[in-house]
Amino acid sequence: MATGDSEDIFKRIRSTLPQSWFPASSENATPVLDGILTGLAWPWAMLYKLLGYTQNQTRLDTSSGNFIDIAASDYFGNSLPRLENESDSSYIERIKQEFFTKRNTREAFDSVKASDSSIERIVEPWSSVDCACYGRDTYDSTSLCYGSRTSPGTVFIMTSGEASFSVVSHEITGIKAEGTEAILVASSSD
Repeated sequence: MATGDSEDIFKRIRSTLPQSWFPASSENATPVLDGILTGLAWPWAMLYKLLGYTQNQTRLDTSSGNFIDIAASDYFGNSLPRLENESDSSYIERIKQEFFTKRNTREAFDSVKASDSSIERIVEPWSSVDCACYGRDTYDSTSLCYGSRTSPGTVFIMTSGEASFSVVSHEITGIKAEGTEAILVASSSD
């Protein structure tokens, strides 16, 4: 007997009846009463089981089945569907990994630059590290450009001449936030 199962609920209901009206349940002298109380206990046991199941679905780690797909859809839209024959645990791990992927930070853009040799430089017009001030066009032996506060959320991705724009675009789209403009600029091969 476990908490909330049919037998447990039956015993709880039976214990609320006046003891002087019926023989003790250990005597097994009330089969009709026991049948009625067992019938009353069954839906309550199912409700208790449903509440436990529902509670498990409220957290990603304990959810199962379609509830994981619903959670992924809530968090990521259609961009992270379940793979064919993917288990619940591996899908949960992919969702968690996607949660902690660095996005829309300079560190995220720098990690893409480090993994793709065709990206030469990343320039944020509002960043003082990337842009020089008037009267100065180099800093730390790096040629700089003038910054601007008029275009927040814009990032220039300077690529080599032989870079594949579709590959770089796919990499950048995976880490940039909606509304951030990433402009790919190919350097001339001169």
